[in-house]
Amino acid sequence: MKTLIAVLLVISCVVLADEISEIREYRTQVMEHLDDEYGLYRTEISVNTEGGIYPAIGTYQENITFYWGSEGGYVWLVLVTWTGKYASRREYGEILYGESEPISENVIEEVVFQFVSSHGWDNNDTEYRWWYSDGELLQSSASTTYPDEVVEFTPEGPEAYTYVYTPQELLDLFYMIHT
Repeated sequence: MKTLIAVLLVISCVVLADEISEIREYRTQVMEHLDDEYGLYRTEISVNTEGGIYPAIGTYQENITFYWGSEGGYVWLVLVTWTGKYASRREYGEILYGESEPISENVIEEVVFQFVSSHGWDNNDTEYRWWYSDGELLQSSASTTYPDEVVEFTPEGPEAYTYVYTPQELLDLFYMIHT
């Protein structure tokens, strides 16, 4: 019985590693075609490009970039990146949605990878990574860089953390603009 459990555990780890490798390969392919003239369309939103100071916030700037495809009257979101500077906090994030293909109105894109990096008021950098398959969290990893050490940890799902955007908020914003 112990042997069977060990074999099943090894098989599940191999399958998990394969799925994460496939997501990494897909992300690499998407990133290679971001500026390709035959690649994806791009929509950019920039807030406070002149660097004005906001009351009670201070410096506030934000950029959101949607990379998307279109075919046969359908649009679909492939990748969203954002950068933001909020007082003494900076954040960069990206959300990668599933394989690029035209979808019908009844099908919603699924997140396959999410990355958030933040630099806080305490001068520490924290990076979070989440990988998904069929809407389920496959794996997560994170690290915080302090002046004298790097601490790696396994974060909970992204809903347990405070950052600027969720995948659903960005998907909703994309469809408000493009439909």
